[in-house]
Amino acid sequence: MRTLSFGFSRRTFLSRAAVLSAAATSPALLLGQTSSGSKRVILDLDIGIDDAFALLFAHYSPAIDLVGITTLFGNTTRDKSARNACYIKERFGIEAEVYRGAAAALHHRLGEPPVFVHGEDGLGDTETINPTIRAADLSAPDFIARTIMENPREITVITVGPLTNLMLARMLEPGIVGRVREVIVMGGAVGFAGELGNATTVGEANAWNDAHAMDSLFRFPWPVTMVGLDVTYAPDASMSPAYVEGLKGRSGDAGVFLERINRQYRRFYRSSRGVDVTFQHDSIAVAYAIAPELFEIKRGKIKVLTDGVARGQTIFCPQGHHNSEDPEWADLPIHSVCSAIDGPGFLKLYQEALFRAAGPVV
Repeated sequence: MRTLSFGFSRRTFLSRAAVLSAAATSPALLLGQTSSGSKRVILDLDIGIDDAFALLFAHYSPAIDLVGITTLFGNTTRDKSARNACYIKERFGIEAEVYRGAAAALHHRLGEPPVFVHGEDGLGDTETINPTIRAADLSAPDFIARTIMENPREITVITVGPLTNLMLARMLEPGIVGRVREVIVMGGAVGFAGELGNATTVGEANAWNDAHAMDSLFRFPWPVTMVGLDVTYAPDASMSPAYVEGLKGRSGDAGVFLERINRQYRRFYRSSRGVDVTFQHDSIAVAYAIAPELFEIKRGKIKVLTDGVARGQTIFCPQGHHNSEDPEWADLPIHSVCSAIDGPGFLKLYQEALFRAAGPVV
């Protein structure tokens, strides 16, 4: 396996790899699910506000065994994203290591982070974010590639930022396509609910931030499920102020933290969409990993436009559609797209996980 140059020495890489290799010999780690039945997950984030909601959801859900947190640019810069992940890991006692990844898209020129959405620090500018721990020396793409290769068909990757880290991992080790258990992608939109984009008229933010990476993702035959704006903007899956206050009241410090950072998110949605709720896009992708029965799925082929005014637009060709044999589509594999969600079911699932943060009721 090749190693990307992220400023790490060969000695550091080999040392870290030896640790991972030794860990992989444990029978518990070689199983796709732990003895408690939880799913082994790498969570790939560009940590802004909804990413923080998703990370704590994954951390507190008994259905997920978080084996690694990988970070990259997107909602904020690469360095702030890693710092935010380290802060949350340290504050809430998350065991999984943080691995810092891509600073920019594969081909696109990097724009300014959306501070009007997530704040200057990526977490709503309400906290003093100064963790005493740092990200691991191994880069995020190296970690993703090595972990999947050493645990064939046992690792679920949930990406809730640009697809850059995952596609760099595939460049390092093409064999991950056949060895990953599943890939769950928060990104894209094909219009099932009238939503096409949030970064532009037709471009969802993660697709727009690295359109080449997302388009490449759908060209390979790994088991991918796209959790796009088609479901993440569902009104009955949004979090009201009362709902978030409920988390604050019954989820200990985790609820206090989420309510505080959510204030900036509320301001953004009030100004941008005229609603006093927040849409927790990334947590809905985590929910799919936990309870796929909450979702309706359509199967077909997917393309992402990579340039021009339609950059980041996701186009869906349903399985069996007459265009599927067109040369533009013929060689593409079939993937899954979420087309509907049980919103109340998602909110209940999230609430049950976060209430665990306060510990058992005595």
